[in-house]
Amino acid sequence: MITGTRYRLTLEIGRHAQLARDIERSLTEISTGKRIQAPSDDPVGAARVSDIARMQSDIATWKRNLDAAAGLSARADDAISATVSAITRAKELMLSAATGTTSADSRAIVALELRSIASEIAALQETRDPRGNPLFPIDEPLEIPAGEGVRITAVGTRASVFEADTAGGLKDIVAIISDAADAIEEPDATRAASVDAALAEMDAAVSGITRAQGEQGTRGNRIDNLLTRLSEFSLQAEEERKSIESTDVMEVIARLQARQLTLEAAQAAFTRINSGTLFDMLR
Repeated sequence: MITGTRYRLTLEIGRHAQLARDIERSLTEISTGKRIQAPSDDPVGAARVSDIARMQSDIATWKRNLDAAAGLSARADDAISATVSAITRAKELMLSAATGTTSADSRAIVALELRSIASEIAALQETRDPRGNPLFPIDEPLEIPAGEGVRITAVGTRASVFEADTAGGLKDIVAIISDAADAIEEPDATRAASVDAALAEMDAAVSGITRAQGEQGTRGNRIDNLLTRLSEFSLQAEEERKSIESTDVMEVIARLQARQLTLEAAQAAFTRINSGTLFDMLR
């Protein structure tokens, strides 16, 4: 009789302890907002959450890379736009100096401004990125990881941006403008032919820098599109993660209240029914 009573008491105490553990687990789910506290709670769900966590870490890295690429692209676009304005001004000066009525003094002033423009563009070619490296790479363009198997070029090389395809081959824009300044100061006998040649090279420079500006705009658009897609991907991953591991607070609260009532009722019944039995066992 005593053995059976002890067995029933042990079972009832174990049931109460399990209810207490369930209540504690519900409280933990509510406080942390996560229903999966350990992989054993949901092995499949926990494995998927782990995969999503790694994916989110990769996404964060790619986003930092793309943000950096966007900054480089914007800086390059500013430098190229300034170059476009400078070359446009240089061509206007050349056209004004090409007329036969322009005085030598006026041509000297134009040549001085052209050389100033050449120096300005030379400085733009030497623009640095935030780390102090050349913004426009001299050799290969910098490729930036931006996704699984995706690498982007934020800025073109210096040659692709600042060299023009002239009749004599590729020529640096700074050299084109410097030569133009020299051309308008040549003697009357040779000046006309030299100015015409300089204007042709200037047209090539305008065409080349306009093309470079368009290419840089394309790079910037691609970076923006990748950032948008990455943000959408990140949102989807976060929503999936929450759907797997997040606590349904209302459901857990309802379960918690039910278990608390069950435990209170069980404890009250246990005390009432077994009070005599306990006394007998202790006597």
